[in-house]
Amino acid sequence: MTDIRRLGQIILDRVAAEVPELGGRVQERATLGLAFPYCTLGPIYGVEGDVECIEADEWTVQLDIWGQIPDWNKLSMAELAGKVRRALKGWSDTDQVTMHPLSVQTPRVMDDPDGKTVHAVIMVEAMVED
Repeated sequence: MTDIRRLGQIILDRVAAEVPELGGRVQERATLGLAFPYCTLGPIYGVEGDVECIEADEWTVQLDIWGQIPDWNKLSMAELAGKVRRALKGWSDTDQVTMHPLSVQTPRVMDDPDGKTVHAVIMVEAMVED
């Protein structure tokens, strides 16, 4: 069974190290008073990914990036989300986890219903061997 905590943390650590615009505000969940922009973990789900003689799990980790108007509109948020995507796409940390390079989908960017928050969603897929 994959240590999903370790996988999630190395993904967050990579984003914090590679995307300075987030100012290190990359964490599992938002805290009260956290400055914008910031990145949090969204839903995480996995399926068995065993092939022939390799036991593995395929994990999908959602990253949520949050900003607020006027500093962060949909276009600036799309640019920031693209930097997060480039930081993760094709990357792996095989010193920490036996994993294949990450696959990262193109971000979705949207306005939130409160009328002032902008939100980007990035889906990260990882195959991790047991």
